[in-house]
Amino acid sequence: MHNRILVIFIILAVAPFAWPVPSSAQVEVIPGNSLRGAALFREKGCVECHAFRGAGARVGPDLAQPNERTHTPMQLATALWNHGPRMWREQENRRLGATLNSAEAADLFAYFYSLSYFTAPGDAARGSRVFEEKACATCHEKTGEVLHRSAGSLSSRPSGPPVSSWTRVEDPLWWAERMWNHSGPVYSTLSQTGIGWPKFSTGDMVDLFAYLRALPEAASQSAIFQPGDPEQGRITFERRCESCHSFGSRTAERKIDLLKMPGPDLLTGYVAAMWNHATLMLSRAGSEFPILGPGEMSNLVAYLFAQRYFNEEGSPERGALVFESKNCVVCHELRRRQTGAPDLRLSTERYSPITISAAVWQHGRAMLKATERENLSWPEFKASEMSDLIAYLNSRLISRIADQARRIPKRR
Repeated sequence: MHNRILVIFIILAVAPFAWPVPSSAQVEVIPGNSLRGAALFREKGCVECHAFRGAGARVGPDLAQPNERTHTPMQLATALWNHGPRMWREQENRRLGATLNSAEAADLFAYFYSLSYFTAPGDAARGSRVFEEKACATCHEKTGEVLHRSAGSLSSRPSGPPVSSWTRVEDPLWWAERMWNHSGPVYSTLSQTGIGWPKFSTGDMVDLFAYLRALPEAASQSAIFQPGDPEQGRITFERRCESCHSFGSRTAERKIDLLKMPGPDLLTGYVAAMWNHATLMLSRAGSEFPILGPGEMSNLVAYLFAQRYFNEEGSPERGALVFESKNCVVCHELRRRQTGAPDLRLSTERYSPITISAAVWQHGRAMLKATERENLSWPEFKASEMSDLIAYLNSRLISRIADQARRIPKRR
């Protein structure tokens, strides 16, 4: 995989679970199940104030519409924190009193991002042109007639299955897996004919999938994705990818650090990156080119996504200044006995946008009352400050895992 083969901007519908990280024994909560998140969005009363993709109330913003303030999980968690006092007042007016634990917050984050970054519609007409311009039509029948506009020396008979026989075109992750495994034969065929390897932009791939879904043979006009298991994806990464790629300082040096590389904003961008990178992998790996088994692409993407997208790197040093300047130190250290605030070093979970959001829902009202008793204003953050604060809090964790944390189930 390449510097573009990274994390997709779609929170996959994966089972929430936690695994230890090298720096402490605290568990790390990662994105949950988007289907459960959809149910929670209704059950927890979110629809009383917020719409999602046009469905729901209009008191708050539509959470499925990405904007500059909530484009990333860190930004969303920051907005939720800053919005807390207003949200609690609105809940009191509407007699809502729901809370969220970390697993439920993970499910909601999965719901928000799985849909909001997967809705690029694409243009079927442009996709039809892409199909021809990128030489797909040289090997695959399009509408019952063999096309050879760029085939040149190819025989008059297409070498690949006709488009009418393609299945599951509504699932880009399945297609990413199929295209990756199919790249070897395509590379061999094109090398013999002198045709260059077709490269796709994210827009090309979005339009191509729109075209394929619009064909009469297609079973669905809408895009979907399948669940992936990040823990299984970690195993796939270690077996297939880790010889060349790393995640920060967690693996050996002189590898491509995926945490430092930009990733695509859409799932289809990931599919394009996989395909574009295949020739480099084929030339380097030869017969050792990794063929992915059924579901391995989905699992791998889930792991890459969790590693990258939900772990924005902050500065513990700057976070220490935020901890003091925002008066967190007053309630959580200097006047802990008087305020009843917890020792943040003793959390059983590593801090993240998910756990911060859960804390707002579980303890926000009590925190607000404590700040009022201490004559302190409710602290508001920028996303960068929240990222730094989380880095600082994690740097101070005292290693511990409670029995409850050990029993977090791998729900599927």
